Amino acid sequence: MKQAHEVLPWKVTDISVYPYGPDYWSMNPSIHLDGDGTWRFVARIVDYAMPDGSTIRSPKAGPGHQTKNAMAILDPKTWRPIKIYKMAERDGHARVACANTGFEDMRLFHTDRGGLQGIAASLHLDRGRPNGVATQPPEQVLLSFDSEYNIIGARPIRGEKWNGTPQKNWVPFDRVIEPRFLYSIDRGTMVGANGALSESDAISIPSGGGGAPLRPSPPASPPIDVPPPPVAHPDRRTVLRNTDVGVQAVRGSHAARGRRVAADALSSRPSSSHHRTSVAPGRVVAAGRALPPKYRGLRGGSQLVSVGDDAWLGIAHEMNFTASKKKFYWHVFYLVDGRGKTLSMSDPLKLAENGIEFAAGLAIDGDRAVISFGVDDMECKLGETKLSAVMEILRPVVPLAG
Repeated sequence: MKQAHEVLPWKVTDISVYPYGPDYWSMNPSIHLDGDGTWRFVARIVDYAMPDGSTIRSPKAGPGHQTKNAMAILDPKTWRPIKIYKMAERDGHARVACANTGFEDMRLFHTDRGGLQGIAASLHLDRGRPNGVATQPPEQVLLSFDSEYNIIGARPIRGEKWNGTPQKNWVPFDRVIEPRFLYSIDRGTMVGANGALSESDAISIPSGGGGAPLRPSPPASPPIDVPPPPVAHPDRRTVLRNTDVGVQAVRGSHAARGRRVAADALSSRPSSSHHRTSVAPGRVVAAGRALPPKYRGLRGGSQLVSVGDDAWLGIAHEMNFTASKKKFYWHVFYLVDGRGKTLSMSDPLKLAENGIEFAAGLAIDGDRAVISFGVDDMECKLGETKLSAVMEILRPVVPLAG
């Protein structure tokens, strides 16, 4: 499998942010470009990390995993965060005690109806179960923000179809009239803010707002101070592994993984356990040749961004376990139409040399294409390339009957 830099112009920048202090790690950013040229990303901030596939826990971590979120405004020339906002959860929903708290792996997108919004996984919202039962699968939640990017609206996307079934990594269409999500990439299943859609409604209608700026407007109140870029940031992995907590976590990895199993059983992370796609591997042809079944079961990834008439570009991941039981991710660029039907795909490629990589954002500005992704659940990265180069590596796909 080729690295991204072997097939594309590829420049990577570290954009990790630490607004909650050194006891948290920054991961899985979702970048977004708004209509007035503002570049922003939301980062998931967590109390654990997985350098080289081994779990490290923060000294302040509890028995499960805690997620916080932060919004950053970027300088598009240097990619340095120039403003960072802590995102308090002020949505008014009751919480339950559970192993995984916070809104996980948020993707940013824009709709005419709701402005700037987010879609994230949650296990911690009270669903009205007897005695506040916390052993519940992840659900997808539609989020809205105030002018300082606090989460003030959280609308679980529930319904009879979704009860009891884990929901994670839905793909939002960006800059559309109302929320539309690709629930299953390989099946092309579309859902809306209320869940399943009728066939006539299962389509994404591009925004009529043109270049209008997204809501909310950048806040007038001062954000938190942004410290100078951490010059020694690339050494953060080594430093953490050599700290008492790091060494203890790695040396005691069997115990750490044992504690992690209970939490991972309900985790919204797709890499938490061995899994099989619910769709039988199908045959797909591209440019006259057969694609391997690994294309089936592509998960989540970035938003879908319009790149032409009824054509939406995204990047999604797939994962398996190596012989040493470590997680190995790769990514695929793909193109769908407004109904979620796959039109073309790239060959699989690696965004990072590490085993764990997780793209959650895509933004396009002319021929500039920027992919935001996390590495080893502890770093936020931006990969910058050319849209024209990405389009050149896509090959048409046609499902074969039978």
